[in-house]
Amino acid sequence: MSLRTLLARWYGVAAVGMRRTLARTTHTARQRVRFSVLGVAVAITLLLVVTGIGMGLTGGTTVQDDGIDYWIVPESGGSSSPLVSTDAPQFGSVHETAETIRATEGVDSVSPVLSQVLRVSSAESTEYVLVVGIVNDGGVDQISGVNVTGLSHHDPYYNDGEWTGEVALSRSAGATLDATEGDQLTIGGNTSFAVTSVDGDTSSAVGDVPTAVVQLSELQTLTGATAHDSADQFVVGTNDPAVRADLEDVYPSSTVNSRSEMTASQTMDSDLSVALALTAFVVAISIGTLFVVTTMGLELVADRTQLATMSAIGLSGRTQLGIIAVQILATTAIGGIVGAIGGLAGIRLTNELAMRTLTSEPIAFSHPIFGLYGVVVAVLIGICSLPVLLLVTRRVTGGVPQ
Repeated sequence: MSLRTLLARWYGVAAVGMRRTLARTTHTARQRVRFSVLGVAVAITLLLVVTGIGMGLTGGTTVQDDGIDYWIVPESGGSSSPLVSTDAPQFGSVHETAETIRATEGVDSVSPVLSQVLRVSSAESTEYVLVVGIVNDGGVDQISGVNVTGLSHHDPYYNDGEWTGEVALSRSAGATLDATEGDQLTIGGNTSFAVTSVDGDTSSAVGDVPTAVVQLSELQTLTGATAHDSADQFVVGTNDPAVRADLEDVYPSSTVNSRSEMTASQTMDSDLSVALALTAFVVAISIGTLFVVTTMGLELVADRTQLATMSAIGLSGRTQLGIIAVQILATTAIGGIVGAIGGLAGIRLTNELAMRTLTSEPIAFSHPIFGLYGVVVAVLIGICSLPVLLLVTRRVTGGVPQ
């Protein structure tokens, strides 16, 4: 048999299998097929939601970039969350403290940092964005993966009462808001800001969360943090390891973390996310396969009359098994598409519920490639189900002719 003939034959088998799937889904066996699709869809939805949460865990509690060597964070009194922390204990009188740290011998740069999720509006859209307030002293080019060189130095609004209205956006924030340099944004409801830049290193971004960086005192004004001059943490740039001892005395209830300690923490968070994603993958494959084998097995038993008819009209056993295989893969692929849509929606719902009840930050990472991932896993579920279901087909028909 030539290759062309073989391809034409299997194309016909695939076409028949797809037509049978469509007919059974819409007319002859809707309930059983839909149960199969539903089982796969639920498994894929849970897979994507758990994977998204796992990947969200890789976002650290501190902003991190190449120019930062030490982080001063409040003691939480318990296990620290691996998520971006905006509701944790805060420092007070941070502008004054920053000047004290800056005067320490060996310190190259320092900035207090305040983070809040706020509603940001552009001319094109309105989205929730992670807004980070800093004091730009010229010593650090990036904060949270955002280029801050375009922000005025030394927080003019705090020192002189001059509102700058400057905001630097990460690339993901620029894409989300459809904003470019020079555009006007509204942050926190009614205050206008001008975009100074849309740039930065996405590898340093907080889990690729859309991020905007503004002057610290201006964010404090928007969030009501001016009364105590509050911030979440300090970032310090230095080449002198001896500075750490001085930093530990800045606040009595604080922790100083070095770059190596933060790297180790991020590695642990990354391992946790990989473990969660792998566990979700194994569970989805297992549950999906068991569900498909059960529901499709019952479908094949109910379909034994049509299988006998195929044998009677001369279809070989290999052809019948090919048609059944196409039906199984098509059914699981449909379930994968439905599950991918449900998974992306589930991640969005999870973030909305978390931000309303538990935290002010999105806790799950989302990306369009999750949709493709869900469909691929669904097809793998179909492939894992094939051996058992093809064996059931042969047993039901009593061994179809070859």
